[in-house]
Amino acid sequence: MSRNKGNGSTVSTAIGFLIANALLIVGLYGVYTLWFQPYHQFQKSESWDSVSCTVTKITVEDTPHTADSAVYTPSVEYAYQRNGREYSSERFWFGAKGTSDKNIATQAAGAFQANGLYECLVSPLSPSDAVLVRKLNPAAGSTLRNYMIAAGIGAIMWLGHAAGFMMTLMRGTATMSEKNLKLAMANGTCPVESGEPDEPLVIQAAETRVAVAVGLWIAGICWTGIVSLIGLAVVQNKDWFPMLILSVFLLVGIALLVFAFYSTLQIFNPRPILACSQRDLYPGSEFELSWMFRGDAKKIKHLEIVLEGIEKVSYRQGTSTRTEEKPFFRQSVVDSPTPDFIAQGFELVSIPVATMHSFKSSNNSFTWQIRVLGKIAFWPDIRDRFEIVLLAPKPDGLDG
Repeated sequence: MSRNKGNGSTVSTAIGFLIANALLIVGLYGVYTLWFQPYHQFQKSESWDSVSCTVTKITVEDTPHTADSAVYTPSVEYAYQRNGREYSSERFWFGAKGTSDKNIATQAAGAFQANGLYECLVSPLSPSDAVLVRKLNPAAGSTLRNYMIAAGIGAIMWLGHAAGFMMTLMRGTATMSEKNLKLAMANGTCPVESGEPDEPLVIQAAETRVAVAVGLWIAGICWTGIVSLIGLAVVQNKDWFPMLILSVFLLVGIALLVFAFYSTLQIFNPRPILACSQRDLYPGSEFELSWMFRGDAKKIKHLEIVLEGIEKVSYRQGTSTRTEEKPFFRQSVVDSPTPDFIAQGFELVSIPVATMHSFKSSNNSFTWQIRVLGKIAFWPDIRDRFEIVLLAPKPDGLDG
């Protein structure tokens, strides 16, 4: 029952996270198109050249927006000469062309007359880039405010669901009872005996498949959305070198989405269930590891189960912190293509006496894990990791 609640919490957190990202991306895109980009063009136009132009057409376009509203656009076409060539433009002001206020559009277009001579501003670098009135769309403020509200709500939801997602992921990585995770040293932690009867223990997966897939989807969507948003400004300015750099970042986002899709397919793989014959393990312990699969184990063509000890060391190098991870122990428990043995079985596992127990401090850690690798034809393989806790050796003369 608790497992179903956990999966439901993960899914609801993921949906909320996606909604938050959608609001954030849409809101930022609106702020970019209605404020950042127009204001940037407005600032650049300060150095544009003033050129005489002739107004050739004046209209106020009426475009239905909803059943009860419309968008009114002051459409003024004007022609001008630059470097001996004829040019024409319809840009009236910077930003969105239209407005929901008919009076603003009518008054803006009414300030000009057909065949009249006026001054327009033309970019010295691109003669086809011109503007008739050097100002921002005066009616863009209300729409911009809505986009800013959407971006703000998205940011708040993003932070809230990010915290919820991390808590869900941390719950998924819990592998032993809380009694085995008590502090035993002042500067580090190592697990102590649970005090429970030494009975068989079902080992939980270190990461839930749903959490991994959701995390990759969120990372891929956020990364690709933000890079694409920045890319719009770069494309507008036609800066080729930044476009080349951004294309590399865009490929990273696409790779994240591909991995997210791959991880999503892995969710539907058979799920391994591991059980250890002893609850408290020490260096030198021998225990029976049994396994079975929830789902169609016939899909698995080859099964490999590996016991590993991993050392992780963090150290400072200049102003940055580096973390290195390497295995200090590896033992193959199962390596078999036999279907009946794959579906369910058990093996005796021996842990060496002269090895390091589980330990974690601020700079280094020693963890023990069991990796289950199942090869499936024409489908993503099973790659699940299960952490186990190896207790510190008992002092001589004590019987536990």
